[in-house]
Amino acid sequence: MKKTNDEIIKDAVDQLMEMFRSGKLPERVAFSIIHRHPGDIIPSDSWSIGNRILQMLQGTTDARGYKQWQAAGRQVKRGAKAIHILAPMTYKVTGKDKLTGEDIEKIIIKGYRPIPVFRYEDTDGAPLPYDHEYRPSQSPTFFDVADKLGINVSYRPVAGKYLGKYSINTNSIQLCSQDAIVYYHELAHAIHATFVDLRVYDDAKSEIVAEFSALVLANIAGINGFEAQGFDYIEHYAKKHGHSSIMQEIFSVLNEVEKIVTTVLNVSENELELAAV
Repeated sequence: MKKTNDEIIKDAVDQLMEMFRSGKLPERVAFSIIHRHPGDIIPSDSWSIGNRILQMLQGTTDARGYKQWQAAGRQVKRGAKAIHILAPMTYKVTGKDKLTGEDIEKIIIKGYRPIPVFRYEDTDGAPLPYDHEYRPSQSPTFFDVADKLGINVSYRPVAGKYLGKYSINTNSIQLCSQDAIVYYHELAHAIHATFVDLRVYDDAKSEIVAEFSALVLANIAGINGFEAQGFDYIEHYAKKHGHSSIMQEIFSVLNEVEKIVTTVLNVSENELELAAV
């Protein structure tokens, strides 16, 4: 008999809760991390660290000028707003080397000027080399959900202290790992943002909701081995609340987790296939 979505979710939650209660967690699985591609595939790789941080704060790891995007076979979307990086304004001065007495030239920075650039996520057109380089050969189960909900997902080399990142401002997900669990975590954040305001929502609780939702989705998809990392992750944020009991934290967010997972199952084309198992 085909299971309902509620039964699928309940089975997954019960199994995970029993693992956490008993401490019988599967052996850890290492995350696969996408490393930056060598060469000049992404022009911003040669930017200063300050400018790379500026673009990351805008939810991208690839930003270019209007003509640069045209040269790459892509067009900036109508209405897209530029972000700005800072280019130094310099001039040369000559002087004497204090040790050798030789004439030398120095480059002096007298200020900075803003340079408008556009995010990859705000362009359309030809695929870029890294589109194929970083995207997994087989998309994870429930990958169709993001597209149907209007959430842009891109795979990028690791560019910070995170494997995945959801941006509320751009409603987009960046993934620096091909592991499905990372996608599920960020997808949970994106869906969570549709019924709570994450800008004022408790950060620690938000991470617990996303991680346990990701573990439930992984369980439903038949992906195992990430439970130990998930347990440690949730425990870390539980301690931020001053709670020693991870179970207490999980019970407090089950309603939100169920709402997120239910949304995924209702939207995904994988629903019937999984429900029939």
